[in-house]
Amino acid sequence: MRTSQRVVALILFVTGVCFTAAFWGTALSGQRDPKLIELALPVLFSVVAALLTIRSFRSLIIISDETIELHGLLGTRSLPLNKIKGRRRYRTRGELDIPSGKHLVLEPNDDRYPKLDIEEAYTFDATFYAWFDSLPDLDGSKTSVRY
Repeated sequence: MRTSQRVVALILFVTGVCFTAAFWGTALSGQRDPKLIELALPVLFSVVAALLTIRSFRSLIIISDETIELHGLLGTRSLPLNKIKGRRRYRTRGELDIPSGKHLVLEPNDDRYPKLDIEEAYTFDATFYAWFDSLPDLDGSKTSVRY
């Protein structure tokens, strides 16, 4: 994942831990009456930030001579290179609180293998894009477009 995503995730996690310590500390020391919402929200924020941090450091893509593997927070999905039918690209439309996203998709030529939908949140080099663009374009566009 991009370094900026890792830094933001770490900052959110540290912020959540600080808020949790502040709210819980004042409640446990008796300086203020504990309110459920004030105690629960910082913990919830910290848990979500921790998951984002783990995801940003755990998620990676590995391409070997035989397979491409997508390692994520909940496991690993792999697709043998000789089972790739082609590639697709699409963009998700952002909304008020969710930014738009760019996706690279590897479609299998065998139903026993999963398609790999890769969020373009990773740092890809020119070699990866050259390999990806060399695959058959299943969207039918004549040119390769990088978002």
